[in-house]
Amino acid sequence: MFQISFLHSSLLFFTAATLLPLIVWLIAKRKPPKVVIPSLRFVKQSQEEQKKRSQLKNILLLIIRMLIILLVTLAIARPQMYSPRLKDSSKHPPTALGIVLDNSFSMDYFHEGKSNLERAKEAIEKINGLCKPADKVLLISLDESWNMLHSQVFAGKLPQDLISQIQITHNPLSIKDALQQAKDKLALSGLPNKELYLLTDRQAGDYPKSFEMDVHLIPLELDRENENISISELKPRSQLVDKTRRQSLDFTIINHGSEDVKDLLIRAILKDQRMSEKFIDLPAKQKRQESITIELMEDGWQTGYVEVVEERLLHDNRSYFAFPHSLSPKLAVVSTQSALPFYLDSALSVFAGGTGRYKLIHPDALRLADAESYSHFVFYDLGSSASKIQDFFNALKSQNQGALVILNEHMSAGVRNLWESIFSCKIGTFHTGYKDLSSFNSHHYVSSLIGSKDLANRKSSHFFPLKANQSVALVSSGTDALVLSRDKNVLFSFDPAKQMNNLFLGPIFPLLSYRALEYSSQSSAEGNKLKVGDLIEGEELTLPDGSKIRSGNRSHRINSPGIYFSTQGASVNAYAVDADAIESRNDKQDFQKLKYIKSMKKDWTKQIFISRLGHDIWKYLLMAALILFLIEIIIIKSSEFKAGDQQGQ
Repeated sequence: MFQISFLHSSLLFFTAATLLPLIVWLIAKRKPPKVVIPSLRFVKQSQEEQKKRSQLKNILLLIIRMLIILLVTLAIARPQMYSPRLKDSSKHPPTALGIVLDNSFSMDYFHEGKSNLERAKEAIEKINGLCKPADKVLLISLDESWNMLHSQVFAGKLPQDLISQIQITHNPLSIKDALQQAKDKLALSGLPNKELYLLTDRQAGDYPKSFEMDVHLIPLELDRENENISISELKPRSQLVDKTRRQSLDFTIINHGSEDVKDLLIRAILKDQRMSEKFIDLPAKQKRQESITIELMEDGWQTGYVEVVEERLLHDNRSYFAFPHSLSPKLAVVSTQSALPFYLDSALSVFAGGTGRYKLIHPDALRLADAESYSHFVFYDLGSSASKIQDFFNALKSQNQGALVILNEHMSAGVRNLWESIFSCKIGTFHTGYKDLSSFNSHHYVSSLIGSKDLANRKSSHFFPLKANQSVALVSSGTDALVLSRDKNVLFSFDPAKQMNNLFLGPIFPLLSYRALEYSSQSSAEGNKLKVGDLIEGEELTLPDGSKIRSGNRSHRINSPGIYFSTQGASVNAYAVDADAIESRNDKQDFQKLKYIKSMKKDWTKQIFISRLGHDIWKYLLMAALILFLIEIIIIKSSEFKAGDQQGQ
């Protein structure tokens, strides 16, 4: 089967110029009629015979000129000739070849002594060896930062060190975006023959439903299901009553494979030291909530990870933690009272680690320097003094901190206005009757534990009904809010001095108080948890490899898992970063629904450069046009020589 296609088919419009010589010849041919005198009749007959020979020559020249114009315009349109007879040719015309490499973390799956990424690199090297100097090669990975530096079209071959530099990325581009980038850059190569190849472990992803060119899928993996264990959702268990150095870490572990696992080793690492180990059994396709206990050595930030010792896919075998711990938190209570109400004193003593371990500060004695001296603050019964409080809250906000505010029945109008401003709410008239607590915000750290438990004494009295504007309602009774949150500040509307309030008889008040104090500090007891791709800020950032970035409070996008430290003035926060474990499930892409995907066989190296069936013939067309031009010159010159000889005779 013989086929011809054109690289610049839109230029075929100019083939209409082929008719120009014909039009000019027809116009020039029209002449007014002539009257022949009888005495010149015989001369005229001789001239007619000569004219017929001249017309044949002119028609031949006309055809030649039209063919020259046609061949030149066809050559500009860059025709390609396809024929099955060229299949067995070992040569191929110059080709622009694009390779899209999936280097997401599932490509690091290890089996038979080698990862899929290593197999993909070997395939790229084989393709590199088949390329000729006239070819052009492009490599696109799923690592956007790598592409910005290296995804250019190379003449002949890819540099060898370029292939070895590619590493796993935890924040990958979609396959859809990578294919589009490759297509756009191949279009700028200037070559008519273009091919696009995909190297992937066939994980399900964001593929385009249709694509403008064929994508050839190179086989990499073995025909078997991946056996993989992942660990995720690690967080420390809250110590609500007695704080100790023994800390339980809760996590989720999943067996994604089809085989049961026996005696799977789990270990916890704290600040690069192995602290604890345990063995578990995990059936196939099962998920389980587990915990492991570690011994904390000192106060401050506790950082590390829990890992499953499983060698198939390392990137989802760890989940990181970063949380603060202190046996005796530095708690300050700003109040005019010399002794706090019983229920409030009990709740704060539990949090502080014992009776009398918090500091009472009179509002008039409060200093801005106290914002750095204490880690937790409670404001209750400020009397009529509120002049310094707004500036103090601004200082807390600047260091990513807040406070627990508790209203009292006899607060002054100035204090009321202060709290309404800070929490962007409206404080109603003090209510003494009982109301049911109808809702708890299950999405907020302070109230999430209460909303999921069936606790007694879900009634409250002696409170101010609150109307939230820009704050978040955490506990509500009908349309009235009783607990609000804004920024890192928490507002309680019930007065703990009113001991007849049934709310104080159950666990709700101490639990809310404990969680509110954790939440309002620089970091909650559950710590700071982020994912790869999130943003982190700070004057200086310390990355998991120990390198530092002076970011100047600009946002930095996280591109790898691990422990990050953010420095803001004298304050240091730690962040545990996990990778998105969506590829742990090993869901396979259904390529049969994607018509543009052409799966290659195991001997794919013999199928590479499929466009060798198409040959660019523009050079031959120009050569033919040049030959016709020479023939035209020869015809014209021979006619001139004959005319000269006749005149000489």
